[in-house]
Amino acid sequence: MTQTGIRADLARVIANRGLDLLGPWLGPEQVKQDVLAVLYAGRHLLLEGPVGSGKTLMASLIARALPDIELAACDFGCLPDQPVCPQCVAGNVATRVVPGVQRMVRVQGSPDLLPEDLVGDLDPAAALRFGALDTRALRPGRLLRAHRRICFLDEVNRLSERLQNLLLELLEEGAMTIGGYDHRFVVDTVVVATMNPAEYVGTERLSEALSDRFERVRLDYPKPEDEVRILRERVTLTMPQFDRAPAAAAEAVVSFANQLRGEAMVRTPPSVRAALSAYELALTHYALAPAAGWPAAVRSGIRVAFRGRVALAHTSPDVDRLDAWLDGRLGELT
Repeated sequence: MTQTGIRADLARVIANRGLDLLGPWLGPEQVKQDVLAVLYAGRHLLLEGPVGSGKTLMASLIARALPDIELAACDFGCLPDQPVCPQCVAGNVATRVVPGVQRMVRVQGSPDLLPEDLVGDLDPAAALRFGALDTRALRPGRLLRAHRRICFLDEVNRLSERLQNLLLELLEEGAMTIGGYDHRFVVDTVVVATMNPAEYVGTERLSEALSDRFERVRLDYPKPEDEVRILRERVTLTMPQFDRAPAAAAEAVVSFANQLRGEAMVRTPPSVRAALSAYELALTHYALAPAAGWPAAVRSGIRVAFRGRVALAHTSPDVDRLDAWLDGRLGELT
């Protein structure tokens, strides 16, 4: 079956660029190949992995690779020669060029989201003019606005079961039926979703029905040498005054973070983002007190960065317990 629309655009980009499309994401080639194979096949993608494993970066790289597209100047993403939405049928004939980098609609998973945020709600002025049940009164939500774009669902397992059920028709049939309206909206999209491991606080169970409509690819923490490179390249971009910092400082931060990631005592291990923060703080601690030396600066940076990001497996009313445990472990760091 010949692919059309957003799937055809993705297939052409992947065929032309291959693994280079995901070049900035530092990780195993097999993971990159799995991700691109899913999208090349026109399937919906679920990226699972710990915080800081590069899930959001990978999704943004995919979206940025899309070509520009000319669309009608409506809220539904009609093609100029296919005016099918209520706005275009009513006479909206203007067009606009949407850059490829803007061909992504992001939905941040949260239990506070309402169905109206995803599907749409009434435009009061249009409802008064046309009537509440006229499709011209509908102000489209994020899922409808994903037509001819990638729909990026970040932390999908933080959505309530009710909102997860809203996605089923979109994923299976590429359309959405909105209660109260005698109209079925086609949504030409590929969904790229991310989720943190189920043991993370604030996550919901992903239903079997929803999970069955995704192809799942697992991301893990980067290899130590890749994580060191991430830390040093990011600091060169954001803190160029520290671009000559010794590599040993980044290596010490990454080594300590990986020790904690393998600790049974640690319930929430440090993410790559936490390691980056620790490295940046180590650099600034050294700048403020160079006489103390790099090991002391690294210990100080880790202590501050990990304090709010690492959680131990067993809770305690003693608020200083984590600090004391970190201090004990940091004493081993030289």
